[in-house]
Amino acid sequence: MRTLEELLKENRLKDPEDIDALVELAEITGLLIQKEQYEDLERLIRDTVGNEYYEALSWVLAAVQEEFDRQDQCRLRDFTCFLGGSVADYSEFIRRLQVDLRAVDSDVRTVLGKDGEVQSFFNILIYRTAYRNIFLVTEENFDTKDNDFIRYELRFKR
Repeated sequence: MRTLEELLKENRLKDPEDIDALVELAEITGLLIQKEQYEDLERLIRDTVGNEYYEALSWVLAAVQEEFDRQDQCRLRDFTCFLGGSVADYSEFIRRLQVDLRAVDSDVRTVLGKDGEVQSFFNILIYRTAYRNIFLVTEENFDTKDNDFIRYELRFKR
C-alpha cells in the first residue's frame, strides 16, 4: 500500500468517481487510525476540505465514525482538527456533513485587556453532523478594533 504522501501527490481524490482512489484512501485512513497517527489524520482531513474533495472527506469521516462505533475497542481518543478561517465551498461542506444548523451547545469566551476591559469575545457554536461522534465548531471573534474573524474546526469525541 502506498503512503498518504503518495496518494495526496497524485491528486486522484479530486475525481469523486475514482472508486479505486477512494478505496485506497479508506485503507490509508484505517492504517492511520490503527497506528493512532492523529497528525496525519488531521492533515488528511484538512487537505480534503482545503481542496474541496468532499467525497473523499465523506470516506475519511465514515472510517473515523466506524472506529468510534467500536466503543470499548475503539483506538481513538478525543481530538480536534483545526480547519482555519475559511472553508472552500462552505455550502457543500455542510451539506456533505449533514450539519444540523441548530447549535447543540454555545459559549462565549471573553478576552480582557490590561485594565480588565473586554477587548474581544468569541461566540462559540457547536453543531451536530450526520456522524454521531463528529461535531462542527465555529468560533466567531468580535473585537473593539474591527479585527473580526471566524475559525472552523471538527471535534471528534468518544
